Amino acid sequence: MLKSIDRIEKALLGQILLRKGLISEAELEQALREQINSKKKLGEILLEQNLISSSKLDCILDEQNMMLGKILLQENLISPDQLEQALREQTSSNTRLGELLVAKNIISPQQLEQILEKQYWQKNGFWLIS
Repeated sequence: MLKSIDRIEKALLGQILLRKGLISEAELEQALREQINSKKKLGEILLEQNLISSSKLDCILDEQNMMLGKILLQENLISPDQLEQALREQTSSNTRLGELLVAKNIISPQQLEQILEKQYWQKNGFWLIS
């Protein structure tokens, strides 16, 4: 049986920005207070206050929403054709993508574990911005 991270939760944007040192706690608190009054998204407020650039915000949001297939491609563990074929099979088999790729011997269980770990840490804001 594969040892894997079953549940991946998104970290809050403010927590990620704090962990990466892109904003201070005081800046976050101020932006959150404004968010309550304005009903705007936190990212919008931080952009308006020039606390973060739009490119950094986009990068953080991309990291937070990184899909398994995209990480596998970035790490050169699978080809685009292999991903496309596996995604087609996944829809009919109701199997998780990683498990399907392991079953087809495209990646090893160890590679899957490493990629799931990377995905988990990225989604929770612990991956460095490149």
